[in-house]
Amino acid sequence: MFPIHQNRKLWLFLNPQHLRTIQKIAEKIAPKYKFGYHDTEDLIQEAVIFGLEAYEKWDQDRPLENFISVHISNRLKNYKRDNYFRLGLEDSSEQRQKANEAKRNLMTPAPICDQSLFFEHLIDNQEEVDFLLQELPPLIRNDFLRMANGVSLSKVRRQTVIDIVKEILNEDG
Repeated sequence: MFPIHQNRKLWLFLNPQHLRTIQKIAEKIAPKYKFGYHDTEDLIQEAVIFGLEAYEKWDQDRPLENFISVHISNRLKNYKRDNYFRLGLEDSSEQRQKANEAKRNLMTPAPICDQSLFFEHLIDNQEEVDFLLQELPPLIRNDFLRMANGVSLSKVRRQTVIDIVKEILNEDG
């Protein structure tokens, strides 16, 4: 809805050249402030209204183009700031945290043969652990138990244990 003004009659006596100037400036500036679901034509229409409102305040001793350009630009900035959808403070912080957490997870991929994942799966299945303890050779069994309890091993020993465990599990299916 258009704003209602006391000096609406002033618009009726507007110089046609000034009206064309306001229209031309609005068509030039408004597309720069397009946002969301607002079309360019909607913003041009708003800019023309802003220009007509500013025309009432124009000092005839100064250039119309500069005055209208600055006024329309400032009003469109305010319009965009006031009407652009922004989340509430609580919602946005939660959503930002979730988005940042998702980005962090993407930046640090977990390796497929990660020992913690492999042994978490094994420890959950107690039957497999008992079976492996029976099948593993004594030295490898000790390393397996140390890994299952979170004790770190050298890469070579850890990989040897993982390879033997996978081999035993693949043989039995």
